[in-house]
This record gives sequence, structure tokens and C-alpha cells, in this order.
Amino acid sequence: MESLNKLNERGIILGDWDSRKVSDLPPSWFLTRQVDMLDFRGDLQIRSNVDIAFGRHVRIITASHSFSGGGCGPMELKKCWIDPGVFVGSYAILYNCVLEHNSLVAVGSVVSSMVVPAYCEVEGNPARIVRKYDTERKRWIRV
Repeated sequence: MESLNKLNERGIILGDWDSRKVSDLPPSWFLTRQVDMLDFRGDLQIRSNVDIAFGRHVRIITASHSFSGGGCGPMELKKCWIDPGVFVGSYAILYNCVLEHNSLVAVGSVVSSMVVPAYCEVEGNPARIVRKYDTERKRWIRV
């Protein structure tokens, strides 16, 4: 598959490609968005290929070394779960996180070790919740 080879040539894929983990999104979907990294070593789950949007140069990381012992320890596998209806802005980094349905990640945000609740927007480094969508009033509320 040409797109998969192009992703591998650019050094974007870590681990073995598994289309089931990305809801059968083809490699070309990630290639056209110029995704910078897809890490299949840990628990990567893109739980729908409908109503999901990535900006350019997004990084999804599911493995890192432990530094709790004062040095570079063994590799630890983490998760990154992305539910339907999620928007991830350009240059965002996702590590050990859960993005619940209809959540938004602002451009350049670093989402690490957190659950982004449904209908919430996060931004910053480290990311924090800045707005919630009130489904009854149909408007965004600053947090």
C-alpha cells in the first residue's frame, strides 16, 4: 500500500500498523493530514471513522520511558482513546489520554494523562479545560 509506505518512509509509524485500532481509516487519511506520529506500541484506539477531524502535524504517543527512579527506566505502554465527534487542532500532542465524544483540542495543545470530558474544549501546555458546551442552552460556557 503506497500510503503506508510513505508514512513509514517519513518515520511516522511506531510499532506495527493495525487498521482495527484506527477504525479502518486508511493510511492516506493520516498522510493527507500530515500526521507527525502514530504510535501503535501502546493502546491506540480511534473509536470511529465518522465525524472525527485532525488538523495537520498531530502526534499520538502511546509509549514512553519511566523516569520515576531518577533515570531513564523501562518502556511504559500507555493509551490514547479518541471517541466519535472529536476535533484535534494542528500541532497537538496526545499522550496517555482519553478524548470523549464531541471534545475539542485546541491548536498546539499538549494533552497528557487526562480525560477530556464530552463537550469540553482543552487548550495549552499542559492542556486544561477552558470551555464546556451546555447542551440544554446550546452555548459554550467558560470554565
